[in-house]
Amino acid sequence: MLGIIRVLTTKDNQVLQEHGNRLTELYGIRSKSSCIASQPNGIYDDESEKVAIPKIVALAQEMAKDGQIDAITISCAKDPGLEETRQAVNIPVFGAGICGAHAASMVGSKVAVVGITEQPPPTMKKQLGETFYNYAFSPRLRKTTDLFQQYAKPELLRVINKALEAGADVILFACTGFSTIRLKAYLQKHIEVFANNFFAKDLVPPV
Repeated sequence: MLGIIRVLTTKDNQVLQEHGNRLTELYGIRSKSSCIASQPNGIYDDESEKVAIPKIVALAQEMAKDGQIDAITISCAKDPGLEETRQAVNIPVFGAGICGAHAASMVGSKVAVVGITEQPPPTMKKQLGETFYNYAFSPRLRKTTDLFQQYAKPELLRVINKALEAGADVILFACTGFSTIRLKAYLQKHIEVFANNFFAKDLVPPV
């Protein structure tokens, strides 16, 4: 069973379970999701990441002790606390950002990273290497909770269309909240796909 650490604090069970439900739908993976405490806006800058890391490590240790969890994924494209968590538990720990970047680099050579922060997640950019093409975000969408606004999907469609027009051949989501709002399904209804020149990758780790 995969333990999923959500960095957005929520009491909405549907939101909490969304990433696990997607893994079950797509790959038949059983999972157990838990969120860290007191981060209602998730991780969106250096300070919120700094505060979140010890919470992530503690939650991972709790999950590992339960004996039913075979691996853990930190469901945040910035991979907060990845190395610290790997040192704290004796089961595999995946980072959504690194895994997503690895997948994207296998299907194209010009990866446009789209997120909600001013800069792309460092671990993601490093993993992409020469396949990193550019980074895009909207100043209207700066926190995970902004993604639940009515204008979020149309705004992301606008940003992504610009990235494609600039020459990108892969779109990589740099926010796992995009998966929560089912952005990929929305894009597939609004962007025509010719041959293999466009891929929207959900951030889910290969297990």
